[in-house]
Amino acid sequence: MIGHDLLKNLFEKKLSHQNLSKYCASVTKTYNDNKVDAGNFKVSCVQREINVVRDVKDYINCVSLLVEQAAKEGSNLVVFPEYNFFDLLGIIPGFSSVNRYANKRAVKSFNSKKSAQKKAEPKQNPFLRSILASTANPIADGIKFIYSSLAKEYNIYIYTGTYIENREGVLFNTGALFDNDGKLVGAQDKIHLTDFEVSIGLDRANNLKVYELPWGKIAFPICMDATYFETFQLARELGADIVIIPIANMEEYSLWRALRGMWPRVQESYVYGLKSSLNGWIGGMHFTGKAGIFAPLSITDKKDGLVEIAPEHEGSYVITAELDIQKLYMARQKDQYYGDKNYAFEKEYLTKTYKK
Repeated sequence: MIGHDLLKNLFEKKLSHQNLSKYCASVTKTYNDNKVDAGNFKVSCVQREINVVRDVKDYINCVSLLVEQAAKEGSNLVVFPEYNFFDLLGIIPGFSSVNRYANKRAVKSFNSKKSAQKKAEPKQNPFLRSILASTANPIADGIKFIYSSLAKEYNIYIYTGTYIENREGVLFNTGALFDNDGKLVGAQDKIHLTDFEVSIGLDRANNLKVYELPWGKIAFPICMDATYFETFQLARELGADIVIIPIANMEEYSLWRALRGMWPRVQESYVYGLKSSLNGWIGGMHFTGKAGIFAPLSITDKKDGLVEIAPEHEGSYVITAELDIQKLYMARQKDQYYGDKNYAFEKEYLTKTYKK
């Protein structure tokens, strides 16, 4: 295994701002003249397949094409998925070969009936944690530089998807939003961790942030955060009108599992929900999930809460829709049960729950 400092130095060199600006400048741009005004706005959510690369240029070419597609469709905002940096692990010497072997072995194991009936228990993974700890900050810095540059060049707001940040040895799963001038709007760490994230030693956030955009207020918790109604309830109490959820679900796709997340949270809280998704294989791990754009039942054409959704749970898609913030406000006003609370019950329930 490459030493911590060597790995860090390798990624710092490959993801230096000098190299990245040269690569970003070489990308063919499509100018997006969609105005950033309050009211109606267009959003695009990215669903993309992991594509391990050895050269940073290949990663930039891949993501810039997705931004370009969103720009051509007139989007004001494009949203990338959780663990949007996995492709860059291919920079590690020998990673591509190890990755192919691990994926091939995992696919074979998955296809066997015996394996399909067995539930894998999460184990501590110090090897992967060591790799992430070494590469986290060069990758995080590189990701922010790339998407800041693309946001400015394409005149579009970009949510980066998530990356790992190493803060004095403590690792966080974090995502950031850049405006159409390439300036940082804000960032958010993941609050609720999966078993896998616990196994690689990630830490969790203990607060949710809401930021002001031209079209309303936005929050961007991460994946597992949508499993819990409290996340969206808090987002609404902080004034959020739009909630981004980037996902990378390490499980086989099931509609019923998917329903534990974004769709019911949007119906409960009356916000627009924007879900981006990472899928495919890496290191023997399989990720699936559909990108989707959601709204309260009453303001969707088929009264089903779906504005747009990817046709398949694997593969790469950019889905785009126009949203109307005034319609959302009117839906809140018209719904007789919106905002109803039983304060006496909630106080007793929360006190008993969190004391335990």
